[in-house]
Formats: sequence, structure tokens, C-alpha cells
Amino acid sequence: MIDVLAAIVTPPHLSVSGAGRAAERLSAALASRCDITVASMMAPATYDRGVHHLPVRTRLPFGVPWSRIPNRYRTPFYRSNIAVRVQPDAYDIVHLHNPMPALELRRIAKACRRAGIPYVISTHGFNEIAAGGSIYGFGMLRQLLWHLLVYRPVAQAVRRADAVLLLTPADAAIVRSMGFHGEAPVVPNGMEPPVPVAPDVQAEVLRRFGLSDRDPAQITCLFLANHTPNKGLPVLFRAFASLDIPFVLIVGGEQRDEIDYDGFARTLKKGQRVVVSGRLRDEEVAALMRHADLFVFPTLADTQPLVVNEALACGLPIVASRVGGIPYQIDEGCGVLVPPGDPIALASAIERLADDRPRLRAMAAAAAQRGARLATWGDAAAAARAVYETVLTARRASRSGHRRPNVPGAGSEPAMRVPS
Repeated sequence: MIDVLAAIVTPPHLSVSGAGRAAERLSAALASRCDITVASMMAPATYDRGVHHLPVRTRLPFGVPWSRIPNRYRTPFYRSNIAVRVQPDAYDIVHLHNPMPALELRRIAKACRRAGIPYVISTHGFNEIAAGGSIYGFGMLRQLLWHLLVYRPVAQAVRRADAVLLLTPADAAIVRSMGFHGEAPVVPNGMEPPVPVAPDVQAEVLRRFGLSDRDPAQITCLFLANHTPNKGLPVLFRAFASLDIPFVLIVGGEQRDEIDYDGFARTLKKGQRVVVSGRLRDEEVAALMRHADLFVFPTLADTQPLVVNEALACGLPIVASRVGGIPYQIDEGCGVLVPPGDPIALASAIERLADDRPRLRAMAAAAAQRGARLATWGDAAAAARAVYETVLTARRASRSGHRRPNVPGAGSEPAMRVPS
């Protein structure tokens, strides 16, 4: 079997990461096809069926008073011991997941090259990396630092990868702009059936969040993501603060000190309510998605958010930003796309759907149908395994002086089809 190291490069202060979850689930699905080892900078993985785990230590460089520095400014500097585990003949191939901290991604990629081990990269977070210099309102100095500490290290790792696994066709232009011209098939995230929720569990979750008594005049909207700047939470709050219709807004995800949740709550009018849930377990997410009328996702930059697929699988209509791979995830039958960073357009879309419940119900049915067509993690694992085979065949051919095999690249027939 192919011996694979899945290196999940994420800031260790995050308690949850969509890219990290996707990498864990792909690795679990690959376990029947490869001998796979996961090395994650996050907390120990919960998806460990048939997967070996390497203990990973993380640290920040010595000599800096990091406790006085907010997490978002520490992120680029986290290091791990993953690179030292990449030794000659230790693995057949390394699969890199997630590009932040970018310096650590580059460090592991360099270790692969020193050890003579081919590596591939999935494009989790690439839209955010490419757009980061502009979406956060950085001045010239911060844009320069973003380029030096984030974009350039990712581009250097990408440029010398043996293959890049695109989550959506939208990523092709990004990896080409980074200087990569090799094999880049589309291997999107997979999806599992929605977590079943027993009626008593559903009732308990709704009771816990004060959602048991439902007013039919209100539209119930759900937002779920890390509350990082790129997810557009301030845009969400401005949009809902401008609405005059009755609503319940459920804000899922771990809270951050820099976001004024109470200030937003004070702007609400009669018949309007916000529920800030904090971090949610899988069964709580499933229960809230079944309760909501609409999933709202005003992200400023995203590659292929797993939560959008999860909403579709639960039959939940979506209003989301037209960024990255999201237009490949939803269509006008099941969702509405709005410009990123535009609270007026977001509010208008929500208001129109709240006033047209028949359309909302039709969109829910279309979302469920689209969700049922999503690729499974088994499909994703089969496609990733095929890429590994191609890379290893090409490596053997290059050593023996033969031509590389022809593999679909970006712009060619993808390894997997993205629902259209």
C-alpha cells in the first residue's frame, strides 16, 4: 500500500477548522486504500478510523512576549515538529492540508524535497490567501507583511509541489498565478449523510438555546463558522441590523473578544432576536440546521466551505457571497449569491426570501436534491488515491528517464465532477 503522511497545518489556537475537519475525514476515508498517518497541529483528531496519528508539538519562536500579542498576529509564526518527521524513505508521499501558518507549510514542503519525498497540496484556504491582502482593509505595510509572511511562502510551496488537488475549478487561476504549472485535478471535499437527530435530542437542543417556541412570522436564519475576519460576521450584523422584518438569527461558532455581540443585540427591534451559541457539537449543528429556514454565509473569501455542503445536505436554502468556489456549490435553485462585503445586498436577499415562503420551500427541496448529489468522502478518497498513484508513477518514470504519464490538469476533465 502507499504510505501517506497527511500533514494538517493549522494554527493550534483554533479549536475547530473546516479545513482540518475535511483533512481528517479524507484521511479516514483513505485508510482502506492507503497506509495513512495524520500529523495535525490542531487538537487530537476525532476522525481516527484506521488512521495512525503522530504526536505533534507546536511552539512559537523564543524571545518574544507572545502572551501580549493577539492570536491573529501570532498565527504566521507557529512552528511544529512535523518537518523533522519527514525523513528519507519514511513515507511514499506527503499530503499537505491548509496553508496557514504559511511559514510552517513551506518548512514541511522543504523537508519533503530534502528527503526526496513527493508532496501534494489541497487548496484549502487558497482563496483566502490570494485575497487576504485586500479583504482585510490592510494598509501598505500590512499588505507587504501579508505578502512576505503568508502569500509568498504558500506560493513557494505550491510552485514545487508534485500535484495540487483543486477543491473547485475556481482555484486553478490561483495556483497558476503562484507559478504552479503541473498536474491540478479537481478533488472537492466529500460529504457524509447528515447526522441523524432523534426527536428528543432535537427538542433538547432547541430548549437549551431558547428556540422551542417558534413564531411563524419570524424567519430563522443560521450562520456557522469560525468568527475570523474573513467570514464576514460584521457584514452579517450590519445586514440584520438594517432589517425591519421579524427574525431569529442563530450565530454559531466560538466567540471572539474583538466582536461586539452585545452591541449588535442592542440594535434589534421588536420581533427580532439573536442567539449566539458558541462552539457547537455535531448533533447540535444538525439540530439547528433542521430548525432554521435559511443558512446565511457572508464570507469575504472562501475556497469550498464544508459548512455550505452540510447545509445543502440538510435541505437548507443558502444566501452566500459570490466568492471562491461557492458558485460551484450552490445555484439559483437552492440559493442566492450576493457580492462580498455588501450588507445592503445581503439584507435585500434575506428580506425577499422572508416575504416569499413558497420560494423558500422550493429552494429547500432543491437544496436537499443538490445535497444528495454531492460527492462522498469515499469518492474524494478514490480521486486522491489516483493522484498519489500518478505522482509516484511520474517520480519513478523521471528517475528512469521515461516520460511522465498524462493526467488531467486544471482546465481539463476533473478527477471528480463538481455538482452543477
